[in-house]
Formats: sequence, structure tokens, C-alpha cells
Amino acid sequence: MVREIDAQHIYGELSRIREAVQSIADKIEHLEQVAHPGLSTEHPHIVRVEGVHRGRPMVRGTGVSVQAIVEQTQLGRLPEQIVQDFDGVLTLAQVYDALSYYHEHRPEIEYDISENREALCKGPQIAHAR
Repeated sequence: MVREIDAQHIYGELSRIREAVQSIADKIEHLEQVAHPGLSTEHPHIVRVEGVHRGRPMVRGTGVSVQAIVEQTQLGRLPEQIVQDFDGVLTLAQVYDALSYYHEHRPEIEYDISENREALCKGPQIAHAR
């Protein structure tokens, strides 16, 4: 038996599914904020998580630090290129929010960058036995 497809019915069902998915996403975001109080910053995409990147700011839900994004721009990468480099992990809005965070917290991020460069220059400290 062939049923006639009712487009209005399908659109109604899709709309209900969309609302249910949004409701679940809102609940997950709320639970994240309750489970990790104090993680949010004044930037919607930037958080700090104790024990992750030593509590340094990072893009929410990605593990990508603000420092990493800033260092990429200092190497000449454009925000659009950074989004492509991270292939589906970052959005353009997240990259720009990280850069905005950097400009508002420049001394802190620059300190982290210089600390990272010093550690890279020192390399591993290996004791040589003679």
C-alpha cells in the first residue's frame, strides 16, 4: 500500500525534532556549567578548565588553547586558514573570539607564549653519564 507523502506533516515532524535537539543541547550546556563552575570567561567561546592546559584559556569544547591560535596568527596564518587547519574542530567565530580574548588579555597570553618558547629552547634536560 502506497501512502501519499504529506509535506506539511514532514515539516512539522522535522520542526519538533529540531526543537528537541536544541532542548538537549541547552541542557548539556547547563550541565557543563554546573559541573564545572567558574569555567566561563567574558567571551562566549573561551573557557578555563582546571587541569587542562594548566588552566589557560581555550576554545570551549575543543581543547585548542587561545595561545595556539595566537601563535598561528603570529606565523602569518589567517583566521580562515586556521579554521581549515583544524578541519571541523574550530569555527571562524571561535577563532575570532580567541583573538579578541588575546587582545583583551595580551600580557597574560604573551607571557604564556614566551614561557613556552623558553621551554622549547631549553629542550629536554638529559644528564649525560661519563
